[in-house]
Amino acid sequence: MNESFQDKVVVISGGTSGLGLTTAKLFLEAGAIAIVAARSRKRFIANLGQPTSHLMFIETDFNDMKSVKSLYEVIADKYKTIDIGINNVGVMDRGPFTEFKEKDFDSSININFKSVWLCMQYQIKMMQKDALSQKYIINVASSTALGGTEFQSLYCSAKAGVVALTKCVAREFAQSNITTNVIIPGPHATPMILNAIKNESTTDSHEAEIIENKILESIPMGRLGQPEEFAKTVLWLCTGENKFISGHTFIMDGGMSSRYR
Repeated sequence: MNESFQDKVVVISGGTSGLGLTTAKLFLEAGAIAIVAARSRKRFIANLGQPTSHLMFIETDFNDMKSVKSLYEVIADKYKTIDIGINNVGVMDRGPFTEFKEKDFDSSININFKSVWLCMQYQIKMMQKDALSQKYIINVASSTALGGTEFQSLYCSAKAGVVALTKCVAREFAQSNITTNVIIPGPHATPMILNAIKNESTTDSHEAEIIENKILESIPMGRLGQPEEFAKTVLWLCTGENKFISGHTFIMDGGMSSRYR
């Protein structure tokens, strides 16, 4: 694994927390050059340390497409090409459907969908500069994209768009050396899920425990996924062990949605 990723250039959006953070750490351990794009430099330093020759942070607001453009201008100035793009950024919006405002819609679509579309455009253009080498794009959606969830209409819709977009791009570039896949994680032990449980409950810790148990009951395996399980799947998809996999939807939810698909 270390030899496979030695000095490979990997761009990871949302890589300072949760699944993205664990993925960034594994790529670093495997010898890759990890470029982490996120909003908080403070959180980057707290979780990954100071930048090094193999670790770079670029402050990026994925609600602002000018910021996304600037991200890839900085990368292009430093690197001729990139080898792997991990589009993991996501913000979960929650609220009654009729109470969402247009600005809420725009923000959710920008962060959860439009930024992925724009990142992929820049990634592919850079990857094509080294057309003889195998390249990989991994998009991260959500199990809520498979069937929808009440009070998450914007987030679910945006993530469903990511799934469709991934398939379209995979077909369009099927005869290139770029494979494009999407991972759909169910509930994992990440700050996003833990915060969602906290926000659903009052200050009563017993209520939070009831909500968590309700989530666990919906997962046949009876547990939350571990970020390391997700990250290892990402790395495996980028090893080149099977270049015939493209346009695939990898559902990692402990069997939660198996009854309905």
